[in-house]
Amino acid sequence: MNDLTKTETPEEHIVNAHEFLIAFLNKFDAAKRGGIHDFMEIALFNMVNSAIKDIDFYLMSGHKSVRPQEVMSIFAEACQKVLDGIRRNLEGMDRVNFR
Repeated sequence: MNDLTKTETPEEHIVNAHEFLIAFLNKFDAAKRGGIHDFMEIALFNMVNSAIKDIDFYLMSGHKSVRPQEVMSIFAEACQKVLDGIRRNLEGMDRVNFR
């Protein structure tokens, strides 16, 4: 479960990625709703959600046959916006404990 390999099917890869994330989140000691683990999970969701929205907007403007670099560039830019927001809010965070 720690290593995501290319020998698995796409469906297995998705399930393994999900289990990998759950295993990581379980390392937080005394995790409670609203804790840092939730913050991380929501940040990942926000990156994907923002990227999908931006890619959909790009495709709605008439682009139907696109280079993968264009799509990945939109994805990277959307993720960077979320990361920049996280960096601005890092001040004032307290310590967290791991198992």
